[in-house]
Amino acid sequence: MLWRLIAAGGVQITMRPLTLVAALACLAATAPAQIWPEQWREHRRTNAEAVTIPSESQAIWSEYQGEAAERATYSGPIGAFRATAYRLADATSAFAWFQFLRPANCTPALESVVLCATPGSQFMAHMNHVLVFEGWRPLPGELAALYPALPGLRSGGGLPQLPGFLPEKDRIRNSERYILGIDSLSQFEPAIDPILAGFEDSAEAISARYRTPGGGTVNLTLFYYPTPQVARTRVPGFEQQPGFNVKRSGSLIAVIPGGHDPAQVKPLLDAVEYDLNFVWNEATKDPPMPDVAGMLIAIFELTGILLVSCILGGVLFAGLWFYLRRRQHRIEGSEATITILDLGKH
Repeated sequence: MLWRLIAAGGVQITMRPLTLVAALACLAATAPAQIWPEQWREHRRTNAEAVTIPSESQAIWSEYQGEAAERATYSGPIGAFRATAYRLADATSAFAWFQFLRPANCTPALESVVLCATPGSQFMAHMNHVLVFEGWRPLPGELAALYPALPGLRSGGGLPQLPGFLPEKDRIRNSERYILGIDSLSQFEPAIDPILAGFEDSAEAISARYRTPGGGTVNLTLFYYPTPQVARTRVPGFEQQPGFNVKRSGSLIAVIPGGHDPAQVKPLLDAVEYDLNFVWNEATKDPPMPDVAGMLIAIFELTGILLVSCILGGVLFAGLWFYLRRRQHRIEGSEATITILDLGKH
């Protein structure tokens, strides 16, 4: 069975059903992904197009599990601006892609590790999306209105904790690069053989450049493993490499390749520490049995106190009434009387 299609210019194209289905699938795959909403508050989208990842970055984009990228142009009261969105697998992948995209002159925000700005643009990551704005910097309220309109928005575990172990002192700003596999390691730290990293053991890494006391720079790469035991088995491989300065701390392995003077890089390696926080689940003692005898004694004591209070109250009232009666007898010659109102009779 054949299908005949009429192409542009009246050209007839004959296809078998399976070939036609495959062609339609390819067309659907190459269609631009719809990420940016048509209307974003007072801003209206005037154009949208799919973003082609450069060939030199496609390996990292694939390793970070990039799903879609789209650039849109908006117009509104502030004028026209461009916005580019990259959707990835989870927050960790988006964080890694954000670090890869941001330029060296991007000034980090004080309150966020996933937000920076240049004189004409803003780079940010939110959950599994990386957003780049050119010609305008949206305010938090405007971003809050945008997030619900982004399709496929998800967190996937939140931001990684590994960047927090990088020493702050002498670190070159925006030099950090998150590493999730062989391709990103080969690009950001080619001096380290990917075989040594052990990504098959669920390893992750981050690399950054540091200034040395002598005026040079060194690359520090931190590898994080699921357990300290896995990290311990990986240390010998790094230590056997010529020119490598290595330190292990818990589940972390810090590596400085390049044959640097150990005395110069020792303060940097010493600053890498892995803090372990344990939560102990221990059996607690059984709660004590209730003291029935003590409870009964307390009840009797309370009853006695209430009874004595009632008796004392009655004696006080009787004494007061007797005093008033004697006083009236001395003054008026008659005793005080008690008036009883019988409201039941008419």
